[in-house]
Amino acid sequence: MSYHHLTADDIKILRSYIADPARVITEPTAHWDHDQFKTVRAMPDLVIQPATNDEVVKVVKYASDHLIPLVPRGNSTGLMGANLTIHGGISLDMVKLNRILSYDPGSLTLTVQAGARLKDIEDYLADKPFTYMPAPAMHWATIGGNVATNAGGLKAIKYGVTREHIRSLKVALTDGKLYTFGSKAVKSSSGYALKDLIIGSEGTLGVVCEVALRLYPRPRHIINAVIPFDTLKHAIQSVPAILASGVEPTTVEFMGRKVLNLWEKFYNQKFPITEGDGFIILGLDAFTPGELTAMLETAVAATKAFNAFDPVVLDAASHEAKVIWDAREALLLAIQKSTPQMDEVDVSVPINHIPDVLQRIDELEQETGMRIPNFGHAGDGNLHIYLCSDQLSATAFAQKRDLVIRELYKTAAAVDGNMSGEHGIGYARKDYFEGYYGKAYTSLLRRIKQLFDPNGVLNPDKIFPLHE
Repeated sequence: MSYHHLTADDIKILRSYIADPARVITEPTAHWDHDQFKTVRAMPDLVIQPATNDEVVKVVKYASDHLIPLVPRGNSTGLMGANLTIHGGISLDMVKLNRILSYDPGSLTLTVQAGARLKDIEDYLADKPFTYMPAPAMHWATIGGNVATNAGGLKAIKYGVTREHIRSLKVALTDGKLYTFGSKAVKSSSGYALKDLIIGSEGTLGVVCEVALRLYPRPRHIINAVIPFDTLKHAIQSVPAILASGVEPTTVEFMGRKVLNLWEKFYNQKFPITEGDGFIILGLDAFTPGELTAMLETAVAATKAFNAFDPVVLDAASHEAKVIWDAREALLLAIQKSTPQMDEVDVSVPINHIPDVLQRIDELEQETGMRIPNFGHAGDGNLHIYLCSDQLSATAFAQKRDLVIRELYKTAAAVDGNMSGEHGIGYARKDYFEGYYGKAYTSLLRRIKQLFDPNGVLNPDKIFPLHE
């Protein structure tokens, strides 16, 4: 695809759409050329920071009409290069669209602008009886970015991923209109669910401007139980038994001693539990203490057949619980600190097939000599698998990384899994997409893209290549 290069006249017109000239940045710095991983870098020609829906609509329309690539950007916590301006053009930086617009407890909704961070939402709701349940690890991520990747997080097993918590979206499309997809009503059997099409589309179909979030009553009682096992394999094998017991945990996370050693080293702390080589972190919430006690006893009993040690039960507000959750949430950064370069695969598989993926990881470490630490969401089958360059040359790392990625995707596909559970496909994985899901399916997605973005300017060449 041949795109138009921005001219001085283009910039003059685009600047006229933005009330504050300081929000049009003609000399972008390295701040805008990367995401969390920094494995791919691409500098925009122009950065625009809209502060109103009208500004977004005008910029998107102009970009489409003049064949200028436009990439929406949140707080750049992504890992797959989805927010990078691969073809130059405009980085539409949404961080100034960050207001809480309305709190409506009567309909259990909170409406926010797309640039509001998860932390902003948590802080706003801290003294209120309702809460926003999704809990992705990056609390400084924007809600628009979470919508774009359908982010998951620690509570997905009980409460679902971002998709289950979005009532409606306001989205700017390339035709110069702002559309509302969805409503505050709980149910809809009213035609195509375009809201759900936008969620997870990584900014390739439209630019999300506002989000109406579903709220839940805040649980009154929360505890965490860390259950050590003699091996990580036994820890993983216990999860279907926990779920079959009838308990509905908020969280079921797994991690092994090897990744915890990295956290201890790079954060200069000690994990509070010394026994065991594999761990399940079980989160439970309820409205009465009796419910909580009964669920915990049932879940722990289900683990005994898998060589579990006695659980360490923590009040959610305790210092020890904070250390354990801090360790879990910092595992990615600890691994990143341990190696010059890193990449990631976050396949999602049926929970009974997690051991198959872990076994293949062990085999690939032996076959390639590459270190592949991992942890993840045992309750929903989403694994976070990290490929570390360590002492490998750039060429050797690229070759081995490609081999490992292809083998992990092959393993996930064989057990009816998905390429990504929550981090998206972005730019880094687009060339694997058609091989995983097939030509017919990918061609159908291309036709949908063509309908929403006929000139191919919205976040081009993300998820899948624009052309076969």
